[in-house]
Amino acid sequence: MHSVIIADDEKWIVEGIKAGVNWKKYGFEVIDDARNGQEALDLIQLLRPTLVLTDIKMPEMNGLELIQRGKTIAPDTIFIVLSGHAEFAYAQKAMNYGTFGYCLKPFEIEEIEGMLVRIANQLKSKPVKELPVSPFELYDAVCSGDLQRISQWLDEKEIPLSRSTPLIAIVIQGLSSPVEAQQSSPLIFPMSGRRYGYLLKESQYEAFLQSLEHTEVSQECGIGIGSPIMDIRQLDASLESASLAAFAMFATGLPGCYRVMEQQENLIDEKLREISQTVHIKDRLEFIAAMESIKKLFKEGMFTIKEAYLLYTSVLYLFPRDGTRVYSRFFEGYEQLYYRYGTAEAMIDDLVLMTLDIFMKGNESNISHVSNKKVKEILLYIRNHFNQEISIQHLADQFYLSPNYICQLFKKEVGETIVEHISRLRIEYACKILVETDLSIYQIGEKCGFQDYFYFTRIFKRHLKMTPSQYRGKRNESI
Repeated sequence: MHSVIIADDEKWIVEGIKAGVNWKKYGFEVIDDARNGQEALDLIQLLRPTLVLTDIKMPEMNGLELIQRGKTIAPDTIFIVLSGHAEFAYAQKAMNYGTFGYCLKPFEIEEIEGMLVRIANQLKSKPVKELPVSPFELYDAVCSGDLQRISQWLDEKEIPLSRSTPLIAIVIQGLSSPVEAQQSSPLIFPMSGRRYGYLLKESQYEAFLQSLEHTEVSQECGIGIGSPIMDIRQLDASLESASLAAFAMFATGLPGCYRVMEQQENLIDEKLREISQTVHIKDRLEFIAAMESIKKLFKEGMFTIKEAYLLYTSVLYLFPRDGTRVYSRFFEGYEQLYYRYGTAEAMIDDLVLMTLDIFMKGNESNISHVSNKKVKEILLYIRNHFNQEISIQHLADQFYLSPNYICQLFKKEVGETIVEHISRLRIEYACKILVETDLSIYQIGEKCGFQDYFYFTRIFKRHLKMTPSQYRGKRNESI
């Protein structure tokens, strides 16, 4: 069965093609889809599909660049361009990049199926290469627990394994091809498209790491060191810990050599409960604070990609239960998460952005009726930071505008000044905390961004014609 990826930022087109085409009839299967060019490139890197159907105009990377870069990564992958009549010239240009053909929107399903027939015939007539034993055979043996085959490879490589001669498993994440070791003869095997495992004698691994020290590998890849192996049955666990350590580059954002740290199960559980509570009470500021604290723990190496995967999937599960759909996709493993985001920091930033809608109740009109893109960005920034000190100058520097212009533009688009807007958000937040918590008035003022108790009380009274204490008492009476 030939594998297919569809790349188009219009979901209805993707779903229509997936459902309308009789893929199996022609020997094809859609294995994934992408909403932008970068995501599609990551999938090509990871899955090496037979065929990619791609739109021309997509966010982050257009279809032409995707074809060029995709061909470099996977030369045998076939591309078909999906384009509107307005992009016809681009579709023709794509033919120069080696695409199989193009379908103009709105297209007929029969047109796509006709191309599948021609591609299938072309693939049948293509001479079959004599392939060596699958390069993943050793890793398959490890995963399936075939100890006899593993022992055979170790004997052929003359790598003894015993309590007196333990082995070290090293995993390098981010390699396009294996690194040969000059001073040692490790057993090298691929574990995925860009991840390689190395088995070598404990007495040799220090020299092996030193040989990598001044190469691009140590500057661009994650190198994970597993626990010593004295029994062949320990190999699987050692490779798994080395893989987690190699993915530490995703957690910290820094390449280099890592050993897996002790798992922080209680800590991640605590953080997930904290996030769940912020979602339950619809408190975006607390949600952002929780996510920022988790981001810091990743940078400190306290969490691995295992916790990143747990965090990502947990957040996506939390929001639909609350009745809000999060427009994102679940990943099938660590590798897909790694290639989609690159770092835990980027993943967390995306989670904060994609979950914005659930916290917008009562404030939708402030952004939805604003036409100026820059003002929308300023509004979103203020909404995420209004409990911190925000000056006009800080906003001007942040968004590359003059202080006078940013004030005039904001007032024109929003209908209130920046100071008025920040004060209103703080008071609305204070009202929420007054009802939902037992915090003191002073603590609530600080939590909302007011450093002076009396100033907080005065501003609160100006907005609601009563003090914070009176508001709390009145709300409690009505419950």
